[in-house]
Amino acid sequence: MTRFSLLATTTALAMIAVPAMADDLVFWVNAPLADGPDAPIYAEIEAFEEATGHSVEVQSVAHNELERNLTVALTGGAGPDVMAVDLAWVAAMADAGFLTDVTERTSEVSNEYQPGPLASGRYQQRQYALPLYTNNVALYVNDDMLSEAGIDAAPTTWEDMHAAAVAMTDAEAGTYGLTLGSNRTGAFQLYSFIWQAGGEIIDEEGNVRVAEPEAVSAVEFLSDLYTDEGALPESVLTATSWDEVNAPFIQERAGMLISGDWAIRPLDQGNPDLNYSIHPLPAGAERATVIGGYNIAMNAASDSPDAAWELIRWLTGERNPDLMAEYNRLSAYALESSDALSDQMRPFVEQVQYGHSRPVVASWGQIHSEIFGNAWDSVLRGTPPQEAMDTAAAAITTLLNQ
Repeated sequence: MTRFSLLATTTALAMIAVPAMADDLVFWVNAPLADGPDAPIYAEIEAFEEATGHSVEVQSVAHNELERNLTVALTGGAGPDVMAVDLAWVAAMADAGFLTDVTERTSEVSNEYQPGPLASGRYQQRQYALPLYTNNVALYVNDDMLSEAGIDAAPTTWEDMHAAAVAMTDAEAGTYGLTLGSNRTGAFQLYSFIWQAGGEIIDEEGNVRVAEPEAVSAVEFLSDLYTDEGALPESVLTATSWDEVNAPFIQERAGMLISGDWAIRPLDQGNPDLNYSIHPLPAGAERATVIGGYNIAMNAASDSPDAAWELIRWLTGERNPDLMAEYNRLSAYALESSDALSDQMRPFVEQVQYGHSRPVVASWGQIHSEIFGNAWDSVLRGTPPQEAMDTAAAAITTLLNQ
């Protein structure tokens, strides 16, 4: 057989085996979903490749590096075809022109997703991402410490929570009622309480409302546990990561923790004998919890938009609940039940309907890290909450008006 004939035969076989429009895609995913060769995402990608003929190169990137790496790559016109993005990044990336507008593509499938998570992929009334998974924050309770404090049930109201935090605090023994974070980690824990108080951060009309009485009352409620009651460990002044926030709870020096489902694994690994339970957040004037999670978006510079869209729908559509159950994470796909999830996930499931997305503004990253995080730190160090929130409101307003 001549070289030409061999090439022609090989090409013909390839055309039979692979769809004519097969594309090569690059997919960047947050590292916890691709933490080893046996991670469920790889089997799911293989199934996609077999069904569509497309090939997908999966690249795992650490969460704390993903936003920066994406921004650098996308700014240069490069980067992956499809990317997992923290929902808090969507607005800024869409505003910068990095993401493909998929509004028309989603028009017939939007009712398949839970409204809150779906809205997190929207910017200026246009859809730029679909939800891969959703999460929210709940209350972790050390059941032994609660019992030793003479309390027989987890808190369900702010008043209960305050009483439990004080009761579990013993300065001489070095135990505290609650562990919180500093700066942006503490701010993230605070947002749910602002909404629970009936307050807002930035409303849908773009009005900055963090200095209103309801929002200030939430700041006072949590900060008073440290400044007035001494019910938080000193780490509240320096804990900028979840590992640092978790540590007092893992060490059984703090009786309560406000965190999402991402805390379950580190707690179980850090202290296998820890006797704890998870509950919906104690309610204020209303119930609320902050929505977190990851979306999937398409690079505006991708050469394979149709194939990229197929991958997005494959990972977020009807197969998503089973995939996310393998990670013990909440699917945002609205047409499926959560029967496959562990009992520990039930409080998070219960709270989905009370979830609030953070403000969808392009400068949210700066507002969260530099303005709100600094305001929270200043309150912990003695600035009156109203003064700190007035300063934050002025800074946010100035930033939004630039």
